[in-house]
Amino acid sequence: MVKRCLLFLSIAHCLIFAQDPEQLLTDANEKMAIGELSVADSLLKESLRIDPSFAPAHIGISELWLRRGDLNKANASATQAVQMDEDFRSWWNGLNDIRNKIQNGKRNVQQGQFDAAMKEYQSIVDKYPYFPETQFYMGLTKFRQKDIEGAAFHFSEALKIYPDHLKARKGLNNVTKQLLNNGNKAYKRGDLDKATDFYKKAIKYDQKFYLAFYQLGVLEKKVGNSENAISFFNKAIRIKPDFYKAWFALGTSYEVDNNLDSAIVKYEMAIELNPGYTKAYSNLGNIHLTRKEYDIARDILLTAIQIDPAYADAYLRLGVVYSEQELFVEASEQFKKSTEYDQKNHDAWFRYASSLNSIEMYKEASIAAQKCIDLKSKFGGGWYEKGVAEFKSGKKTRALKYFDEANKDRDWRKLAQRKIDEINNPTKYEK
Repeated sequence: MVKRCLLFLSIAHCLIFAQDPEQLLTDANEKMAIGELSVADSLLKESLRIDPSFAPAHIGISELWLRRGDLNKANASATQAVQMDEDFRSWWNGLNDIRNKIQNGKRNVQQGQFDAAMKEYQSIVDKYPYFPETQFYMGLTKFRQKDIEGAAFHFSEALKIYPDHLKARKGLNNVTKQLLNNGNKAYKRGDLDKATDFYKKAIKYDQKFYLAFYQLGVLEKKVGNSENAISFFNKAIRIKPDFYKAWFALGTSYEVDNNLDSAIVKYEMAIELNPGYTKAYSNLGNIHLTRKEYDIARDILLTAIQIDPAYADAYLRLGVVYSEQELFVEASEQFKKSTEYDQKNHDAWFRYASSLNSIEMYKEASIAAQKCIDLKSKFGGGWYEKGVAEFKSGKKTRALKYFDEANKDRDWRKLAQRKIDEINNPTKYEK
């Protein structure tokens, strides 16, 4: 709205103080030279409204179309000018020369003579540097040569000349997406330096490519550079404020830094932008869980489950909510659901086993604990819950074996040793 008002005021100022066609043409040429094509267009049209036979204004319109990359319309206006005044034949001839050179360039590309094509196009650039279409064709030539960076450079140059050049925008989008995909492949291979290089190249040629900023944030977060990750996610959001995944990723970065208030705000924004984005509900519910705000956490997680009844993570975290309140029957029901929808999550099987032990369902607990062990044999928690299930079932010898395995995990060593001592020295623990 502000831009439109400024444009109107600029045009109005020019019209008030320059009502003769010559002055309007002079002003229009000045505006064209600094890229204010819309203002120039209005001034030229006003000049022709005053004097429809004013041939120089038709040449101005022709140049305007050339700056916008439309050679056909530029030629149409030049033809009108020549019909009114033969003195402008040289401009018309120049446009015809551009057309011939483009055709020569295309023909050379079809024949695989790429250097010759680039030479034809460069001769146009040297004479008409403000004609964006030439840079577009140079980009296409590089693309045919599978020179992605070269293509990106020329497409971006076309857009610097005329930001609304649709074909150049489409071409640049295609090549920067290729750079992004190459970066993603390198990221999956674990080659983070190569991935970073591809992402930064995409941004080099298109500063508005929000997905590349987002992926850089993901990469920085992976290597533990939270501050850099937050910076890249914010850049992605500034370019595309409705990009809910960036808001979510920003929330996870703040959550890792234990800046929970900021994380909540970001997750809530992700949900506002995409009410069906269950990951944001799950993480938001988890924060309220850590704050022991169990009712809030429960309601949020139930909403996630309502959106996606097969969302295993929401069942898992809901089970933790109930466990924290020692509602182990309810917790076991949620953990069971979680394992049904994600059978490869060792943590869900561990928590399921723990809740079953708490309600004295030892046989079922032993089975669940074994599932955990099968998935992650070095995790002491699975062995510990297996030991508890066997110990409570009266199978002390088996239990000792499982507690010995739990003892190998230093995070579970203290609890495992306590259980081993209970079995070996039962009188110490008699009440």
